[in-house]
Amino acid sequence: MLTADRPSYLHSLDTDGVALPEAFTYPFRYTPHPLCLRAARLVQEYLDAEGLSVEGKMYGVLVVEGGFLAAYSGQLNGSYAHPWFVPPVFDYLSPECFFQKEQAEIVSLTKNIENTGFQEHIDILNNRLRSLVGQREEAVEKAKMAYERGKKNRGERRAALDDSSPEARPVMLQLERESQFQKAEIKRAKQLHAEEVNAIEAHLADLQATLRRAREERRQRSEALQDWLFRQFIVANGSGERISLADMFDGKPPSGAGECCGPKLLNAAFASGLRPLAMAEFWWGPPLAGNYRRQGVFYPACNSKCKPILSFMLKGLAVAPDPARHYERLGGDVEVVWEDAWMAVVAKPTGWLSVAGKSPLPDVCQWARGHWPGIAGPVVVHRLDQDTSGLMILAKTQMSYSWLQKMFEGRNVRKRYVALLEGHWQRAEQSGTISLPLVADYDYLPRQRVDREHGKQAVTQYEVIGNEGLHEEAAGEVRERAVTRIAFYPLTGRTHQLRLHAASPEGLGMSIVGDRLYGLLSRRLYLHAEALDFVHPVTGEALHFEVPAIF
Repeated sequence: MLTADRPSYLHSLDTDGVALPEAFTYPFRYTPHPLCLRAARLVQEYLDAEGLSVEGKMYGVLVVEGGFLAAYSGQLNGSYAHPWFVPPVFDYLSPECFFQKEQAEIVSLTKNIENTGFQEHIDILNNRLRSLVGQREEAVEKAKMAYERGKKNRGERRAALDDSSPEARPVMLQLERESQFQKAEIKRAKQLHAEEVNAIEAHLADLQATLRRAREERRQRSEALQDWLFRQFIVANGSGERISLADMFDGKPPSGAGECCGPKLLNAAFASGLRPLAMAEFWWGPPLAGNYRRQGVFYPACNSKCKPILSFMLKGLAVAPDPARHYERLGGDVEVVWEDAWMAVVAKPTGWLSVAGKSPLPDVCQWARGHWPGIAGPVVVHRLDQDTSGLMILAKTQMSYSWLQKMFEGRNVRKRYVALLEGHWQRAEQSGTISLPLVADYDYLPRQRVDREHGKQAVTQYEVIGNEGLHEEAAGEVRERAVTRIAFYPLTGRTHQLRLHAASPEGLGMSIVGDRLYGLLSRRLYLHAEALDFVHPVTGEALHFEVPAIF
């Protein structure tokens, strides 16, 4: 039985046998706390029992002192009216809300613009105008052609005249009159339909001005309404501060900001005086087309909308550090595998960037400039992700960089990667080709996503090596997990191609072990660029390089 001061969205949670978290969840990368797992199972059972999981979306749980809260991203079945879940930061779906009334007027304005026949009338007038102008241009062209023919004829007649004969002068006067008449015909043709054309153009100008004013009014009211809406989205933080999303994003929040699970959960907790302990978000329901998210899998908060909001809301809470920071401290040095005067092949350690980024992490490009002081040009011909280890080709001169770039563009460099996938391979086929076009997932950068309409072609061949076990030490104990060793042969070089082709349900549906973007955290990302084959662009020698993975 709920008490009067206990909100309907605060649910009981069995905490027996589980220690409370020492610090709040780092929301942009985490392993769900055991209490979050328990709460998530209760949410999933509720969704299934109520028949609310027909649409795939993100759900979230927030463990607080006294129980847990649950939330969904955006709306659930087109509504916020689900009291079992926390309320929205601002409910603009209420019929009495100013947003709904103004939105209705903007919609009405749009219908008026479309239904008054403005555009249809404009199209009719434009068609008539084109017809009249076409007739005029045709008449002018005919008059000019007649003039040119007459001019030629008059020239021949003048040439045949004897200037000294008495008949010459009358003929010359006749020829001059003919010339003047034909010039006048051209002027008359240029004035054909002038009165009607001028009237149509004036009418069109009035209609288009009216249409522009109506569209400008709609634009201004829409922008003002959007600004008003984001000023109603006011969030709090653990220090008791409050701010609107309009002020947080300098007046231009991204669409949907404030409607994700994280902001909803924390805002409800602060409003109810509940102390947040741990948070987690998971996907439930069918996957969206092109999306790598799978039912029951936990994912971090998005960057474009949630990162600025949550960074503010977490102030005043003891937040755990980024659990993947160890990926950047794995260390190791770049190893020169082979070199000549034009190029070099090196082995990049995991944790290194290929080129300098915003962080102070070491990168191969700067290392190369220090290792070979005379090196020139862009140096890095192709890149490996920060978390990926393995072979890279570097150019020592601008000319060799251009040669190598053309080789990569022509797909004349064969690459082999080895990886460990989460789980054991259960399919009959042991090899195949994945062709899934990729595009940047702007809400979750640097992640990519599958997009068959706007994505760039990405093709990967794969060959299963076998199932095995991976031994890893965590929290002082050795754990074994089932993994699949696999070889990848990318035919294109898109960002995160192998990682997403592995993780996507449309690809292998098995994320690479340790993939902090598309899978689960581990000791490292188990992806290694193991072999390179290409023909030396200068000597023509067939080259093969191989550095086996250490896993």
